[in-house]
Amino acid sequence: MRLMHTPLPDFYEKLKNAAKRLRPETEVSIRGLENIKTAKLASLRVGRVENEILELTQDPEVAKIEVVLMDRLPETARTVVVKSYDKNGVGKKAILENIYITIPAVDCEVEDMQEVEDRRGALAVADPV
Repeated sequence: MRLMHTPLPDFYEKLKNAAKRLRPETEVSIRGLENIKTAKLASLRVGRVENEILELTQDPEVAKIEVVLMDRLPETARTVVVKSYDKNGVGKKAILENIYITIPAVDCEVEDMQEVEDRRGALAVADPV
């Protein structure tokens, strides 16, 4: 499993290293997973995001890389927005990518409860008509 999935701390480290590979002074910001304490991410997608960061940092004017992870399918998929900025804070380029994340399900939080009352509404899929 280690080769297929990247633990969350390693994910942060890989992205920061990718941003600083060409120029160590490059500022890096990663946000969107602050509330997740433990998770694993699909390694192939992590590699793609690393490559996209490297692509953006090849521009000598790029001084900052910002990576934002946003829900796409809340329990599995995130949209990764990789943005580059010049030294004046002007946006240069953005790349959108998908990444798949495995996080503990709600069952992990309620496993020792004698009774669980689920009041959540049903998940509805829009009618494709």
